[in-house]
Amino acid sequence: MSKFYILKIIYELHYFRCLLEELLFKNHTDNNSAKKFIKFNNKKVLNYIKKTQINKIAILLPHCIQKYDCNLKITNNVENCKKCGLCDISEIVKIQDEFSNINVKVATGGTLARMYLKEYRPNLVIAIACKRDLTSGIRDSFPMPVYGLFNRIVEGPCKNTRVAVSEIRKVLREVGTR
Repeated sequence: MSKFYILKIIYELHYFRCLLEELLFKNHTDNNSAKKFIKFNNKKVLNYIKKTQINKIAILLPHCIQKYDCNLKITNNVENCKKCGLCDISEIVKIQDEFSNINVKVATGGTLARMYLKEYRPNLVIAIACKRDLTSGIRDSFPMPVYGLFNRIVEGPCKNTRVAVSEIRKVLREVGTR
């Protein structure tokens, strides 16, 4: 068996364990199984990017990261953001402006995200999403290297979520982008 298939089986086992733990210990896990899966994945991605030349990076964001009552539509272009600072979009746009090989995209769902990744074909994806969307998105995108970060639920799911922008910068430093 090739290394690819072995790694795919390992990913599937970790993902299956994540789902099983969630089913069996629904009230006790506090996202631990998903955190374990993301930690496993991110470690593999960091090992991969240390050995590979990264030319194109995509930062994939959920639409709920934008301020809920914002009048500006950023799902088709994050440059529409007026950088008011009420959500994390303005900080992420600054990152895109700093680095020439980064493209930021806001996806309203998994199908749109997969379509964008297929079209853009980045060497690395930094994806921000909630537990369910992030774990399933990483699994669906295999073998594409997707570094996952959970968004922070502030006002409930799918509304005014936040992201640790410092974590995005940390990953970019790890890649050696500058």
